[in-house]
Amino acid sequence: MTPQIRSKKISLRDEIKIIHPAGWVLSGAVLLPCLAFAIVFILARESISWAAPLLVMAGIIISAAILLVFYVNADAKRRQMNRLGWTLLVIFVPNAIGFIIYFLMRKPIASSCPKCSATVQTDFTFCPECGETLASNCPSCRRAIEGAWTACAYCGKKLESGREAA
Repeated sequence: MTPQIRSKKISLRDEIKIIHPAGWVLSGAVLLPCLAFAIVFILARESISWAAPLLVMAGIIISAAILLVFYVNADAKRRQMNRLGWTLLVIFVPNAIGFIIYFLMRKPIASSCPKCSATVQTDFTFCPECGETLASNCPSCRRAIEGAWTACAYCGKKLESGREAA
């Protein structure tokens, strides 16, 4: 059995696609009135007031925060984490500290078993549903090894033909 390839490049476009449409609608519902009021401020006065740029910046910041909350909610589900807990954390912990904590503590994206398609975490060596081998490991110390290794990086045991599945 060839181990499952775990590293997959994810583009920014793919990341943006996981945000629920309701997040985009709510974000737009905040940003558009801010922009409209800023235009009214500009048109109502002869010179540009400090209120118009401030209103636009506030709308952009609040809209971005809304999108980030929706992103964290969807991303936590994708990574098999507690969606409600992480969403509430990023909402109620002030000054974007909740977002920083989430991005530092999040798990890798879960993958699927090539045999039974069960959802498995990336650090699993075997599928918990069917027992399929997901990654090669050292027969001596049982740690994960990479395909090109001729010796285990953890215990130094020589590996047969660069890979030895256990």
